[in-house]
Amino acid sequence: MAEPPRKRSRVACTLCQARKRKCSGDQPCITCAQFGSDCHYDLQSRRKRDARLFQLQSAEASPSLTTPGMRQEPKISPEETAARLSSLDANSGAAFARRLGLKVDPTNAPKLHLFAWNVGVRHPLPTSLPPSGTASTAVPVVETISQEEMRSLAALFFEKVDPCYGFIDRDSFLRQVSRRWLSATADSGLPYGPYDAVLCGVAAFGFLFSRRQACATELQLAETARLILEQNMLSETNPSVEIVTAWVLRVAYLRMTASPNAAWMASCSLMHLMEATGLHLELPSDMNQPVEPCDPETRRRLFGMARHLNVWISFELARTRVVLHGATSLPPTPRPTGNADIFNLLPMSESLDPNKTADPPDLESALRQVLDLLHVLPPLVLVQCNLMLCIYRRLRALNCVISGDLLDRVLALSRKGLQAAREMVASNSPWHQIANVPFQVVCTLLAIDNRASLMMLGDAMRTLREVAAAYDTEVMREAYSTAYLLILLHQRRKEEDTKALKDVLRVNSGVSVQLVTDQDSSTEPHHSLADYPGFSWLSDLLIDIPSLESFDMERIMYTDGV
Repeated sequence: MAEPPRKRSRVACTLCQARKRKCSGDQPCITCAQFGSDCHYDLQSRRKRDARLFQLQSAEASPSLTTPGMRQEPKISPEETAARLSSLDANSGAAFARRLGLKVDPTNAPKLHLFAWNVGVRHPLPTSLPPSGTASTAVPVVETISQEEMRSLAALFFEKVDPCYGFIDRDSFLRQVSRRWLSATADSGLPYGPYDAVLCGVAAFGFLFSRRQACATELQLAETARLILEQNMLSETNPSVEIVTAWVLRVAYLRMTASPNAAWMASCSLMHLMEATGLHLELPSDMNQPVEPCDPETRRRLFGMARHLNVWISFELARTRVVLHGATSLPPTPRPTGNADIFNLLPMSESLDPNKTADPPDLESALRQVLDLLHVLPPLVLVQCNLMLCIYRRLRALNCVISGDLLDRVLALSRKGLQAAREMVASNSPWHQIANVPFQVVCTLLAIDNRASLMMLGDAMRTLREVAAAYDTEVMREAYSTAYLLILLHQRRKEEDTKALKDVLRVNSGVSVQLVTDQDSSTEPHHSLADYPGFSWLSDLLIDIPSLESFDMERIMYTDGV
């Protein structure tokens, strides 16, 4: 049966007209409800026939005029409009930046776009397809780099990546390195197996965290890992733990170096791979059960990494994440180093699923839990900061008023995150958060819009500028220019507000001058603000705020200036 044609509105709201977007004609329309904007229709400027059609559409949607049994959307108040954002947009920093721009200046606001996804695409896209009949082939890792190079690159991985993304046992990995190059010496054929994808993935990370720009060797290693994984996906055998480990490496690498679509689709494939291998399940302690493919701790860490990557990539892209119902995997055991790892943040991250109802008290409690955590390693500080910013965005979408103490802690962690980003830029550690967190901090500071937050804007923009200077990519230039635009629009709005206040003072300045001239200055050499009707509260303000004592408030109030 053919699908009925979609009903189009003949009248668009003012905001949809300014954005040149299709309007649903509802009150509020779908677009305004999504972005939490006031929805207004200027019926006087439209033809009477269109206005009449709009009124008929509104009447049809009214519950009092509907046919019994017909399902209708309930009418919502303006306070509820912000809470009825698109569920998938609830955690999206891109949607938050868009709403911020629309609130300041709907005409010049940045388009809905994922800014500062990472520091930029690591490898340029091929300018042309390979010749017909040819295809890329996987090159054994032993033909690409030497064993000494492999160990040097692995050392960088375990120094910079493993403390945050810990899912590979170092001793086992180094034994595999020795075994791989030994077998290559004995066998001139140099065959490659599934573990070559792991070796290539770790080596690619070593290049990523040691060079600002990719080299041909890094590109070859990443390509070999991809081909091995794709060939394994097409085979009829069940994937091995080595393949799953290589997939985790690839998704993490794509998150830092590739486009959002590539990373999201790879993260979804990884979650389906987890289900296919059963690594999301705890095996009962029964001797009759089959032997686990790896030790339980490795299995739990692999599953935890897969969930973390898929959850946050889906959140940031406002897309559906993969949930493995019936998963029984336990949380990984904390490492003996004493440093908290990324897995203790996973339950709080998953609790922000946009499909779940989150009440303001629950979100505020979650925010306090995140703020109470103590992380030292810069990558984990940024992960904590990113989670905190996400919860804060959810609270703002619900129009919640956050206490001053809690807001101060939000700003303090944001400042700590900016410092962590600068440290990682200096150490050549291009985590995706060094781009994402500073940009989102700029947006959050503009949204808070108080003296403390505006004073932090300089630090946030300096951090974003340092990242853009270190990784001179189109992504970073776009992120920096967009942040600059948001601040510029915010400044213009402030200037317009200031002009409006000045106009009020200018118009009413004559009354103030008359009050001054009516006093007998010869008998009273000094007048207090409390002596003038309507201004006694200013005298109290000077007492409550000692820092204002040096200001000549009377001169300010009674000067006829522009």
